[in-house]
Amino acid sequence: MKSLSKSFPMLREFAELVPIIDCHDHTLKPGPRFLDPIHALVEGYFATDLWSVSSDNDIQYVLNSKIPWRERWPLFKELWDLAKNTGYGQVIKSVLREFYNIDELTFEGMEEIEKKMPNLEDPAVFDSILEKANITLRICDIFNDGSSLDVITVPGTENTLALPPRGRMVISLPHFHSICSYDDIQTRMAPLNRVCTKTLDDYVTGCYEIFQQFKELGAVAFKDQTPYNKSISFSNPTRAEAEKVFNWIVSDPRRKASYPDQLKPLDDYLFHRFLDMAADMDLPVQLHTGLLAGIRHDVSKANAILLRPVLELHRDVKFDLFHGNWPYSGEWLFLGKNYPNVYLNFCWVNTIDPIYSQRLFQQAVSSLPHGKIFGYGSDYVGYATHAWAHSQLAKDNIAIALSDLVDMEYLSMKEAKDIIKAWLYDNPNRVFKLGLPDLHFSQEG
Repeated sequence: MKSLSKSFPMLREFAELVPIIDCHDHTLKPGPRFLDPIHALVEGYFATDLWSVSSDNDIQYVLNSKIPWRERWPLFKELWDLAKNTGYGQVIKSVLREFYNIDELTFEGMEEIEKKMPNLEDPAVFDSILEKANITLRICDIFNDGSSLDVITVPGTENTLALPPRGRMVISLPHFHSICSYDDIQTRMAPLNRVCTKTLDDYVTGCYEIFQQFKELGAVAFKDQTPYNKSISFSNPTRAEAEKVFNWIVSDPRRKASYPDQLKPLDDYLFHRFLDMAADMDLPVQLHTGLLAGIRHDVSKANAILLRPVLELHRDVKFDLFHGNWPYSGEWLFLGKNYPNVYLNFCWVNTIDPIYSQRLFQQAVSSLPHGKIFGYGSDYVGYATHAWAHSQLAKDNIAIALSDLVDMEYLSMKEAKDIIKAWLYDNPNRVFKLGLPDLHFSQEG
């Protein structure tokens, strides 16, 4: 995207020079292997737009790579023409232009894509695309790669763990506080090589030991995506209330607590204890807010404003609130302005809704300190091609937003460049203590 603003070209060029810290992704390892041209383009977020304009049966058919893509092409093309102008569609169009030299999606173009699909399983190819995007580091939830939201693989005692290219890991929390059964408890404690059956205190202590091990392995934050399972309106139960549920579970290994009502006192209690641990370990906590991946979700249970009591109670924890809280922008900005321990992350939202993001970037400048914003997170679960395209869209959005503010003399050109550098690099480097070198540009740069 472009802007007619006279300041846009200079700011967009400057944004291209600034190394990017990708503030949220799920890449577990280089990949995936593209199965066919449809898979190479639309698996993931854009598939939900196709789904939104079709039906469950249609989307299952379009995405079924066991059926030759040429048979699926007519329906795919029909749906593409109905959905291609969304933010997700903009990413696909950018991928088509950059990696396949295609402006309009045609059958012949799909045949060309089939010949040119990059091998993302090759670490060198994968890393070269990150280099093209100028992504210098990625904060990755490597324990949630999109294929199994509830499964986490924890490190062993050898203190080695493979990381994706340019990746720093986070500690994924829902797996540890959403325990329903005796087997759940033992699975979570498996890295400690001991049985945990006696008390809630044993379990909390075990979790702390595991989290410390993750930190020793290089974890830079905690991460929680609770709204995929329940509301982020956390209560503050007593230890006795939580212990009652825990004791009921462990007293009979065949029992399973009903979710969410019976489990809520234990789940919420553990969440608060983990936030206490985050404060003790001096690690920020990333929280999913706003839109949920897929369709037919209840977004009201993910509105960041529901977190207000948590933010108030845990003032010694730095919270990183995700996804522009789409579509609840005002609540999100309020929390960032009102709470010194809250930071606002534009991960994913740059492609969810580019226009929303542009306006939100402008409002962020005028309503809260620019030192509290993280400007980009790819969140594309391994698709390096799409992460590159998403980075271009994010830089477009930022440059469009700030160029308007320069033209209206709200900002000077230097101030706008300083903000770009802060949003894409300085702020996450500082808050997550990543240890990357400071950036220095000449006045002309």
